[in-house]
Amino acid sequence: MMEYLVGVILGLGTCGLGTVAGFERDRAFYPVMMIVIASYYVLFAVLGGDAPTLGVEIAISIVFVCLAVIGFRTSLWIVAAALLGHAGFDLAHDHVVANAGVPAWWPMFCASIDGFAAFYLAWRLLSRRIEQHDRLGFGNRIRAYVEIELEAARAAERAGEPLAAFHHLERAHVLGQKSTVQHVRVHMAMFFWGLRHHKPREIVGQITRLIGAAAVTWVGLVPQGNTGGANVSAFKAMPIPDDLADLIDVARLPRQWRN
Repeated sequence: MMEYLVGVILGLGTCGLGTVAGFERDRAFYPVMMIVIASYYVLFAVLGGDAPTLGVEIAISIVFVCLAVIGFRTSLWIVAAALLGHAGFDLAHDHVVANAGVPAWWPMFCASIDGFAAFYLAWRLLSRRIEQHDRLGFGNRIRAYVEIELEAARAAERAGEPLAAFHHLERAHVLGQKSTVQHVRVHMAMFFWGLRHHKPREIVGQITRLIGAAAVTWVGLVPQGNTGGANVSAFKAMPIPDDLADLIDVARLPRQWRN
């Protein structure tokens, strides 16, 4: 029980310091905490001197590092979920990886820190003390322009013009493809367009593109200007229309959005 108690106390001290000192106002505070926590099992594997175990621990830590980065780039709720997930991993660690370098008390100690930090971050997000999204991030700045094209697509469909509607969805894709949230949102709209108009090729194509948009947008692996439909290769870069390029340039300049 002492391991859990000390872990909770240390978690409270760390998170409390972040609040009092203002560190958490930087959205990187909890993602960095997640990355540091994920690295300890790698360190213990090095101390244990077991190369295969080291490889396993590195692979697992990479998963949590990726979640921390994705959460920082999109929503801090992902970081809260990653912290809670790591607490579960702590408790199951000895059944998953035989790491001789891990102290017997560490998994319980680490699980209590992880769990406390996850619920503390969730509380801060629910109370709106921390913004879950970066208010000045590209995704939030481009959202209004993406919404204009999505509304134009809905209006075209209501007017009985499905091809015009899809054209506006393509424009929305070009605008939002550098933001994970907007990228996924537009592909979802394309998917439902395919369902409504009985387009099997579009339906299947959008399923694969949805997975790709969710998985790799945050690292910048998107072909610039790609219109997003199943009628073009998902890997093909295309010219960006001048009017959309101007809007993207505006959204990339955060100084224009500061009060």
